[in-house]
Amino acid sequence: MQANAVEDLLTSMQTAKGTPAVWETAAAFFDACGFDRIIYLDMGPDRDRVMATMPDAWMAHYTERNLARIDPFMRYCAASLMPVGTGVDYLEEHSYLDPRERGFIREAAETGFRSGMSCMIRVKGPMGAAGWNLGSTMPRHQLEKVFARQGDVIRLAAHFSHEKLTQSDGAPETARVELSPRETECLQWLAAGLRTKEIADRMGIRPITVELHLRNARTKLGAQTREQALARAIAAGLLAV
Repeated sequence: MQANAVEDLLTSMQTAKGTPAVWETAAAFFDACGFDRIIYLDMGPDRDRVMATMPDAWMAHYTERNLARIDPFMRYCAASLMPVGTGVDYLEEHSYLDPRERGFIREAAETGFRSGMSCMIRVKGPMGAAGWNLGSTMPRHQLEKVFARQGDVIRLAAHFSHEKLTQSDGAPETARVELSPRETECLQWLAAGLRTKEIADRMGIRPITVELHLRNARTKLGAQTREQALARAIAAGLLAV
């Protein structure tokens, strides 16, 4: 991962007070990465939040015409933690979309939304869904180059921003998590951009042992993925990044 980019985001988030400031900080980070058409949602039994850097006219149009009923993001992208390409530049890959859904994507393209990638935090289920549609005016090939270079940083930023937005919304703090020294060290090396084998080499242990420590850390932090565990550990002050 690119430590400087994460450090800059963390520093900005620490001084951001309230949901609008946290959102502006997150939006500025993604915009600097080339994602100028982002949509964030956090839907659940006790909340119904959608935030976006789409043009105001589009958001008003979306609400007035209740386009959520045909928006394929919730139906398909929100069902999986795996990233899914979004936007008109990926339309040919999604032959399963019906005509109304395809029309919706083409209509969104009129705002400049060409390509994007989903980054789900919580997949659709009884507790709702939470995640990002990281959209851009960049063409697909350029977006994929950005993800190839900075994908780890971008996904961590998405997870961390979600944690800070949740905290700024007055959500109850979770119980203090106690990670073992080995679990903390594994996460620290992960934050530095190392892969499993590289972490094992640095720590003088087997890769399977690294996987065990990371799995235990995910369990303790209530995280589904490494990125989410890392974001929660950073947000909780368990790691120095």
